[in-house]
Amino acid sequence: MKLFRYILVCSLGALALTSCKGDYLDTAPTSSVGEGVAEHTPTGVIALVNGIHNMMYSYNFGQAFGVGIPSLNYQLDMIGDDVINSRAAYYMGVYRWTDHRWSKEGERINYKAWDSYYTIIQQANTAIYSYKNYLSKEERLQAAVKYAYGEALGLRAYAYHCLIQLFSKRYDASTASQDLGVILRTDANYATQYDPAPRATVAAVYDQIEADLKASMDELKPPTEQRETRNHLTYSVVAGIAARVAMCKADYAQAKTYAQAAIADQTHSLNGASLTKGFNDYTAPEWMWGYRQAEDQNYFFNSFYAQYGYNFNAHNRGLRFAVNRTLYNQLGAKDVRRKWFVCADLGDKIPDDAAPEYFKVAKGANEWEVTGQCIKFKAQGPKSSFGDVVVMRVAEMYYILAEAQARLGEESDAQKTLYTIVKTRDADFTQPTETGTALLDKILLHKRMDLIYEGVRFFDMKRLGTPPKRLEAANFDIIKTFVGLNAYKVAIERNSGTNASDIPTTMDDPRWQFSIPYQEIVGNKLCEQNP
Repeated sequence: MKLFRYILVCSLGALALTSCKGDYLDTAPTSSVGEGVAEHTPTGVIALVNGIHNMMYSYNFGQAFGVGIPSLNYQLDMIGDDVINSRAAYYMGVYRWTDHRWSKEGERINYKAWDSYYTIIQQANTAIYSYKNYLSKEERLQAAVKYAYGEALGLRAYAYHCLIQLFSKRYDASTASQDLGVILRTDANYATQYDPAPRATVAAVYDQIEADLKASMDELKPPTEQRETRNHLTYSVVAGIAARVAMCKADYAQAKTYAQAAIADQTHSLNGASLTKGFNDYTAPEWMWGYRQAEDQNYFFNSFYAQYGYNFNAHNRGLRFAVNRTLYNQLGAKDVRRKWFVCADLGDKIPDDAAPEYFKVAKGANEWEVTGQCIKFKAQGPKSSFGDVVVMRVAEMYYILAEAQARLGEESDAQKTLYTIVKTRDADFTQPTETGTALLDKILLHKRMDLIYEGVRFFDMKRLGTPPKRLEAANFDIIKTFVGLNAYKVAIERNSGTNASDIPTTMDDPRWQFSIPYQEIVGNKLCEQNP
């Protein structure tokens, strides 16, 4: 099991033990904990969990990718159809569905996803095993230790849910007990967790996820004192993870219950006005789970905002993606989410603080995506790539609730839920009257626009079996009219023929599944590759 052993011994994800790079298992950003201490003491268990949180925003995906799980989430949205490319850019292998199907040696998005999530799992297993097997009853009852244990369970569930969505078939109750999931390693097989092992079934992995979520919520539920900062899991965040899981299983009753539990937490609330402030402050009202970048952890040109922010001139110069204008055009004229994009054909002004290369003009011609270049994310400043990163917002819970209500036949409630959230984005939004498929389409439209580049769309596409249909986007006709016929021809070529030959056209296409990394297949002969 070479890849998993590599993760344990010296992870690139800034979570290595002190025998490697060290100093990452922190309660504060600069403290360190040795392996022996981590396995035997209450302080060590807490530090292990804090180390996972550190890794969540500092895992090194490599140059021109960005650090942290939010960077991975951003790239997952490139696989979807909410963004359109029409000119030379970075990340074409991701956009064209070739990188996640890479089965040769190398570290592409499938390797990075596998490595990062299994790093979380490995550290969570160590914390959980230590809590159960090394600590006394009195130590386990300490509030901070119990809280860390609850977080470890929730984090392990989160990582397995992401893995099963990326590397396995979508959940199908009729075949889940036969479909291949991912390798299931928990504290129960801790002593042999580095040995070769086969993939468990999809059903078995979901059973583990749901058991972990239930146990986590039992530990974190009120009146347990919740952590004040959002860089920890709370009961509502774990409920939010559970709502996502239930949606992937089409268990809409459970999804409704969990989404309502997440929304009930009064520490976060809908706030449309906060959506245009750059998404760089984890105290924003809607953030449920996010991470504040510590002052002594400067990632310079490797930070999330150096890759995806509009105002820091770095690798974002190759970020050439426009919003899907078919979606965008359905937003109300006063919808604040329109301010996340610069649409030249609509006369939108380039922000004064924008990085010149991000909105590059050469020989009088725009070299950026004029149909809707993104300005949702803003670095601290033109010379500082600092900024907080988001993992989960309460807005998502409202869309989950609305969809669950609609699918349960509670259409009046679904209409009210959708109105509740969209009204905070668009003052002119009126109570929806649509029913059936039209209502579901409207819910998903606003969900897609609200959570764009936050890593939600690919999971929704996969669970619903809806392949990308990029050529249907209005961007292409806008390019023909606003830019010219030659630009239109280039845009069509970049999204058709051999450039789109790896994109699935059916819900059962095996290309929905990420390839198991080459390193895993070579090192673990029991692990079966995807088709």
